Amino acid sequence: MKSLPRLLAALVLTLLLLPVSAAHAAQATGASGASGATGSMNRERVRGLQAVQVALAQLGTPYAWGGGTLTGPSLGFCDGENGYLPDGSCSAVHTVGFDCSGLVRYAWYQASAGTIALPHYSVAQSLLGHPVTRRDDLLPGDLLFFAEPGGRIHHVGLYLGDGAMVHAEHTGTLVTVLRDVFHDPKWGPRLVAAVRPEPLPEALPLAGEDGVRT
Repeated sequence: MKSLPRLLAALVLTLLLLPVSAAHAAQATGASGASGATGSMNRERVRGLQAVQVALAQLGTPYAWGGGTLTGPSLGFCDGENGYLPDGSCSAVHTVGFDCSGLVRYAWYQASAGTIALPHYSVAQSLLGHPVTRRDDLLPGDLLFFAEPGGRIHHVGLYLGDGAMVHAEHTGTLVTVLRDVFHDPKWGPRLVAAVRPEPLPEALPLAGEDGVRT
């Protein structure tokens, strides 16, 4: 497992080199179908790496249940079950930050220049975009979804590559990097799905700010 600084340096270097690689590939293949497929894949990679950059810029931001808009962290709220510290106090109403779905929603909206506006709800996010069914096919920026055995999805994080994930975990924590999500004793067994966000067709409305959040 790479150290976090090496991982981040590799991500930045890849982001810088991808546009050059895409241009060279287009020149080499011309206007063929292969060139189109290569260009599409490179665009996906660039968008994903940009989402990673946006999310990593929020490292250290507090978790706030219901927190996060398309433009940045926001005050959260308590709903009778979520948003509370172990002592029972409602932390979310005093905390500007992100919950798990709010963080990845913000990252992808900013990375895509507003063309990808995910809902603020991890279950709904898992139903949008391109499913990634093989671990070897995961790219930086893909969304990882988690659930209890037999339960509904309740958590989402942003894949960084090399087994790492950035996420907003729960009330009382900060946005952080989990270095080996696949073998993590808590989150590894709960990983149930992965999705690569894609722009919505023009006929579909963009997600609004309201709705259930988790």
